[in-house]
Amino acid sequence: MKNKFKGLLLLIGLVYCSSCKQVQTHSQTNGNIDSTAINSINAAGFTKHIGKLASDSFQGRKPFSKGETLAIDYIKNQFQNLNLLPGNEKSYFQDVPMVEVTSTPGNLTITGAKGNLSLNYLTDFVAVSRHELAEINIIKSDIVFAGFGIRAPEYGWDDYQGLDVKGKTVIVMVNDPGFYDSTLFKGKTMTYYGRWTYKYEEAARQGAAGCIIIHDTAPASYPWTVVRS
Repeated sequence: MKNKFKGLLLLIGLVYCSSCKQVQTHSQTNGNIDSTAINSINAAGFTKHIGKLASDSFQGRKPFSKGETLAIDYIKNQFQNLNLLPGNEKSYFQDVPMVEVTSTPGNLTITGAKGNLSLNYLTDFVAVSRHELAEINIIKSDIVFAGFGIRAPEYGWDDYQGLDVKGKTVIVMVNDPGFYDSTLFKGKTMTYYGRWTYKYEEAARQGAAGCIIIHDTAPASYPWTVVRS
């Protein structure tokens, strides 16, 4: 599925260029075009377009929705009103490939020596995958605890040292060691190693089949309701 290119860059351009008509005539007598344009940007012009695009009539501007079409058409029309020429030959848009994935996970069961633990989707866990597959199953995958799931040689830290996680599921803690010990990493300031995106990436580099991140509100800095949303 393809989608028209859009983004904050277009909005910034729109806010910036809303003053272009004022600058165009003035610049003929004032060579300092950049400063004139910058000084012409004001809160009123910015809030006008932000307010319009953020209004309920644009329905959240979700990709592949009517709201998105309304938003990009609004930006295009504003560019045309400013007599801005298209930047992509005759079009203001650039087609880029995008994939929409709707996940419908089943319940998760963890089997151990003392019995089974059943987890309910959204209540106990969320699951996501960026693989473009119709179905993903991880069955009878051994679970390996890997600390924070971090390999950071510059900090002398390697949770995967001595572990074989190929084809297995790793379970890791959120954030990085600095949250618990201010002398480690950057202390309370979370590094990229503490983010869930890094933990997934590193687990994949180690050959793991899956990665479970243990949510804890304090080190995550947001509640479970944010995760499940």
